[in-house]
Amino acid sequence: MSMLIPKSQILSTAAILLLFSIFISSTEAAFPQFDWVQQEFLKSHNDLRSSVGVPHLQWDANLATFSQSWANQRKQQCDYRHHSTSPYGENIFWELYRQNTATSIVQKWFGEKQFFNHATNQCNCQPERAGCECGHYLNVIWRSTTKVGCSGFVYCDDQKGAIVVCSYDPIGNVKGVNPLNPVNNMHGVAPPVLPPRQVNNGGRGRKRNVAVTPVALPANARLTSPVLPPKPVNTGNVGRGRGRKHNVAVKSPAPLRRPSSPQKSQRGRGRRNNRV
Repeated sequence: MSMLIPKSQILSTAAILLLFSIFISSTEAAFPQFDWVQQEFLKSHNDLRSSVGVPHLQWDANLATFSQSWANQRKQQCDYRHHSTSPYGENIFWELYRQNTATSIVQKWFGEKQFFNHATNQCNCQPERAGCECGHYLNVIWRSTTKVGCSGFVYCDDQKGAIVVCSYDPIGNVKGVNPLNPVNNMHGVAPPVLPPRQVNNGGRGRKRNVAVTPVALPANARLTSPVLPPKPVNTGNVGRGRGRKHNVAVKSPAPLRRPSSPQKSQRGRGRRNNRV
């Protein structure tokens, strides 16, 4: 004997399943899962990092969520504007029609290597511009970066194109620093080295270069006024600058005293005499 299920119960069950399906879909959009697209992004990064001898990256779900959120915010304007307050490194890719895969996108970023001079750690494009830049390449291969997370392909409104965002942590891409061996004393930032300056050997002769390196003072260091060296004075003919010189210690001048009565000069020459 079959049992009939009321129509109202069937409709309510279907409504619950539909709401659950919508919830799952929205959750996946807000929090991208580690699917085959993300796996391809990670593998592409690590294959290219291996080619330059830097360690592999690990996938980070929080970075992927952050990237997905920013891509969703940009789909209305459909531009590749960077996140102004992002604490991470960031690469953004936009195309009018989806013709690229995750692998080809990362390879395009890595292709900026042709513009980067590893001898000077500078981009050959000054200033950098569309079609000649290095920042995407540096984010991909920065040695001290350990984690990456990318969005999926986010389609813009009105079919204007597709956007992909990848975020990197710790942040790299520091100007003037070797990306393959950054100094990790302050978030991958190396201390600045001032250019050599020219000094004279004895005032004449040939000039030589002396490198100037910043010196860090201890926290409890106290700065004191410099002690001036003795000042040479003449004991002979002062008018012609002759005679033997001897050293007299430089002292601070004594404070001036106000005379008790007005001074009277002798025709404006010589010393002034005070008369009572």
